[in-house]
Amino acid sequence: MRHLLILLLFVTLGCKSGQQAKSNAYPIISYEKTACMGPCPVYIFKAYPDGRVTYTGKEFVDLKGEFAAVLSREELAELTGYFDAANFFNFANVYSANVKDLPTKFLYYDDGRQNAKVTDYYGAPEALKKLEKEIEAFIKKIVWQPVDR
Repeated sequence: MRHLLILLLFVTLGCKSGQQAKSNAYPIISYEKTACMGPCPVYIFKAYPDGRVTYTGKEFVDLKGEFAAVLSREELAELTGYFDAANFFNFANVYSANVKDLPTKFLYYDDGRQNAKVTDYYGAPEALKKLEKEIEAFIKKIVWQPVDR
């Protein structure tokens, strides 16, 4: 019986560790800017619940290629706070119009209770534009390290 309890304890702890590792595998924040006909920055930024962040710079950016960093708990809280302050889950899923040559911005946020993806091509409210500027400024202040491939 004692061996069974010990085995059960290890299995339970192993499952919790596996669940935590799995949850850290998926980003809680994703911000992507796409191309336009001109010199629009093209990149993808992702933040994970354990503080890891990744940046893939593609075109018209200072950092081209893949980069990574680790945020402190305070920095991650600052970043998620931008989404919370903007009431992210109250935005529409898509802001668009029949206009040409604009970059599209995709924002994804998961606060642990709910998640949403917002597509901003044209006509977004000022609160969403402010959130995008805050994310972009936050990305610029990170000390990025190149990822070796």
